[in-house]
Amino acid sequence: MHDAVAHDAAATGTLLVVGSGAAAFREYAFREIVAAGRHRLWLLTDTAPDWELPYLAGWTPTDPLDPQVLCKDAEELARTHRITGVLCLNEAMVWPAACVSEALGLPGPVPAAVWRCRDKALTRAALTAHEVGTPAAGTAAGLGRALELAAVIGYPVVCKPRALGGSIGVRRADRPEDLEAAFQAATAQLPDVPQRFEECVLVEAYLDGPEISVDSLVTEDTVQPLVIARKATSFPPFFEESGHVLDGSDPLYDDPALLRELDLVHRALGVAGCVTHSEWRLTVEGPRLIEVNVRPGGDLIPWLGALVTGVPVALTAADLATGQLPTPVRRPNGVAVIEFLYPDADMTVADLSVRGPLPDGVHVELSARPGDVLALPPRGYKARYGWITVHGESATHCRELIAQARTAIRIEAAA
Repeated sequence: MHDAVAHDAAATGTLLVVGSGAAAFREYAFREIVAAGRHRLWLLTDTAPDWELPYLAGWTPTDPLDPQVLCKDAEELARTHRITGVLCLNEAMVWPAACVSEALGLPGPVPAAVWRCRDKALTRAALTAHEVGTPAAGTAAGLGRALELAAVIGYPVVCKPRALGGSIGVRRADRPEDLEAAFQAATAQLPDVPQRFEECVLVEAYLDGPEISVDSLVTEDTVQPLVIARKATSFPPFFEESGHVLDGSDPLYDDPALLRELDLVHRALGVAGCVTHSEWRLTVEGPRLIEVNVRPGGDLIPWLGALVTGVPVALTAADLATGQLPTPVRRPNGVAVIEFLYPDADMTVADLSVRGPLPDGVHVELSARPGDVLALPPRGYKARYGWITVHGESATHCRELIAQARTAIRIEAAA
């Protein structure tokens, strides 16, 4: 147990945070929560904190992927601190975090519901049992079974690991001869999956249509969309996320079909008392769920969402985790766009820089360093070398500014 430097005397209790992540994608959340002055943050982590320290009242070294170890350490901490809730922003750790909430008798989604979201096969089964529209799907331990499932479901199909995120290992197969490569793409990622399954790959019908994500405030009675992002993907037949467009006035916020499906899905999964990040396809038959994550979204979506809606998603999640019932009000404020930077082909970075002025309002973050290997799917899923964000009056205007910014970015490959 380690005391840290940050302490807000006005805060009413200690909020346990299970895991953190990279500063570029998570620091906004810590800053947003601490700035409100309602929660003291205590980090449970397997890595000594660095950028997190200014936001923490303290931290405890633990194994955030092992629910037994995590619960034991949290219970020990509760003997000397008034713990008011548990928050997790890391997809791999949301289920152990829910186990801690239950063990301490704190608010939050029940572990069984969180597990139904983590395991994509259980998600599909729950929706089917509650007669909620969902693509046909099945699980496979080997290629032979995957081929059998695909023949019954009908092509195109998608193969994906049952419990991984970020579109890693997700590949479309349009014909039987494509399925082996899709199955191998999913199984190649299994060493990165914290929870293992005998039937490790989900095979499901491909959903066609524009893709969106929705960060929602979920209670026992209501599901309120807080932030809606329209997603772009690249490198087919993979689904690598290449950018998001967020419009504070998007008509989807009030779309009856989407609101109905959001409610039906969360009720079927039994998820409540949290902020969720759900991903959808807008098909000709209506919105259809891809997956639900029991945490705020990644890719800076909540931060960008706050710019265009005025809703602090991370703070809303923290308040819910402590049993408070926030009442966020959306106040539309233009459009925000994030575009991720990828190389044209696999490469080792020799040099990366921004050369020349950027348009006003445009921010460029370069995340790669000389010597980094950028590998595109299927060789790898870590090929981003940075991103561009802009907040403007329209999507068209934002894209024009991003196009200008791209001309100032230089990346050189090692010989």
